[in-house]
Amino acid sequence: MSQLFQYLEAAENANTRRSYASAIRHFEIEWKGLLPSTPDAISRYLAAYAATLAINTLRQRLAALSRWHTDQGFPDPTRSALVRQVLKGIRSIHAVPETRARPLELSVLQQIDQWLAAAICNAQRSGDRLALLRHTRNRSLMLLGFWRGFRSDELVNLRVENTEVTPGQGMACYLGRSKGDRQLQGRVFRCPALSRLCPVAAFNAWVDLTGLTEGPVFRKIDRWGHVADGSLHANSLIPLLRSLFAEAGVESPEEYSSHSMRRGFAGWARASGWDIKELMEYVGWKDVKSAMRYLDASDSSLQARFEQGLTALAPATPQPPPPLLLLTEQTEAPHLPAAGTTPVAVLRVTMVMTRFSKQSRGLALGHRLIEQTCFERFAMQRLNAKGTLYELAIPYLSRDLLDEVIATLLDDMYRIAEDNQCLLETSFHEPATDSHWD
Repeated sequence: MSQLFQYLEAAENANTRRSYASAIRHFEIEWKGLLPSTPDAISRYLAAYAATLAINTLRQRLAALSRWHTDQGFPDPTRSALVRQVLKGIRSIHAVPETRARPLELSVLQQIDQWLAAAICNAQRSGDRLALLRHTRNRSLMLLGFWRGFRSDELVNLRVENTEVTPGQGMACYLGRSKGDRQLQGRVFRCPALSRLCPVAAFNAWVDLTGLTEGPVFRKIDRWGHVADGSLHANSLIPLLRSLFAEAGVESPEEYSSHSMRRGFAGWARASGWDIKELMEYVGWKDVKSAMRYLDASDSSLQARFEQGLTALAPATPQPPPPLLLLTEQTEAPHLPAAGTTPVAVLRVTMVMTRFSKQSRGLALGHRLIEQTCFERFAMQRLNAKGTLYELAIPYLSRDLLDEVIATLLDDMYRIAEDNQCLLETSFHEPATDSHWD
């Protein structure tokens, strides 16, 4: 590899290169598109996958096609008015609420930390080296991820030699590359030592236990208790955290992801009096719009503001109850579930996954992740040995909410398939009502 090529390769994130290459393969091989392309062909490609791919996935495909044309010296068809109009129409017709990870609240963080502390003590007493390594690493990863508001890629890119600890004060972590650092200038992230739930103490415990002096901070650990040379993969953090939360007894662990730590810290900081400028500087957000995506309005404070405006009103005078309405041909009784019961939709799910190409290696992993993150929480039953037919039981309060749950499941399934370089064909069927979703 020439030195020039090394510099060119280092200028772009490896995940971005793989993602763009996957998008180009999908356009050429799966859709049979020709490159260079035209605005009409690009628009037909978007329309072909508008109902099955999330709008953000379609935007990523457009970015890859735009990059290919620019690199090859051709006019960029993705910037045409026709393509922009088609994308706007898709966004209007196939609008789906953005699915966000549940924020990790401080009380839940404390619950998990207490469970980890007890698990570490038990592992030390029993001499279980594997459990000791795993729990010590996970404790450091979780506390540092929360108090620094790190993304998953930032956690896995931390290196021991680029981390400096000042006893009693805190630690400084240098990252040469992160998602928000478009100019690749690098940045030092500082984190204080705390009296409770301390990320610095947890980091020191992990490094002292493993004797690490250089290389990735957070690494894979095999079943025999060997610490790998390479770092954890960013995509592995979601199943790792959900498994940890489930072991610690956290309610609904499937609602959390690696973004939960970042969202949880942002919510804690705002509730603790940080202004938005301080928070943006600490976490690394470049604009207010990005920061606000992580901040949830407090329902309790909202209620308090409204109630303050009602205190001047005179006490309400009790009114006699209204007369009972008689059902006539013009009035219908509302359809309500019986008291204490929640309707459950029993669904048959057909799922077929195939590789983008012979070089794709994520078929088994993608299949397993869909089962673990999408199906298992709904009393999954595998109906055939091939893993192409399932039965799920999804409780719902209304049919509209059931539609939203299934739409979210479909988005998650397609995202997992794409992340693992696979094509997915799936459909949901409710035999009781003969309803279909795909």
